[in-house]
Amino acid sequence: MQLQFDTSPREAQQLKPEELELSALEVLDAISRFDAIGLWRANLTSGLVYWSAPVYEIYGWEPQEGAVNVAAAIEAYHPDDREVVARCMEETANHKKGYRFVLRLMQPDGKYGWVKSVGLYRQREDGTEEIFGYIEKFSAVARSVTILT
Repeated sequence: MQLQFDTSPREAQQLKPEELELSALEVLDAISRFDAIGLWRANLTSGLVYWSAPVYEIYGWEPQEGAVNVAAAIEAYHPDDREVVARCMEETANHKKGYRFVLRLMQPDGKYGWVKSVGLYRQREDGTEEIFGYIEKFSAVARSVTILT
């Protein structure tokens, strides 16, 4: 099969995301099909944190049922980056905004690799407050942190 696309000049039209007719699951599948990208959610009311299976893979940990040990998760970051991770979560909860960081996470071989994580605040319909986001392996040359305030 040879693909053919209409290349005739037309007025530029940018589609809104909902006009692409893609479900959230289809988008997530496309994004994570070839790269380890995991989703996570931190319930600010209960203090419990949950990870999708790829987050465990990125950490090099065996998947488990139930909530994650957050202290152990932060401890897995480079000693110079641990306080930054905790600050990002605290600032996001306090200011109800979000963050993005690129920091060093210990790999199963004991060396550090770069990961990018994004977290956003939201209040659910039932009033529960949480931070949710994603983490992925990242090729970087320097640390990077952005906190929305």
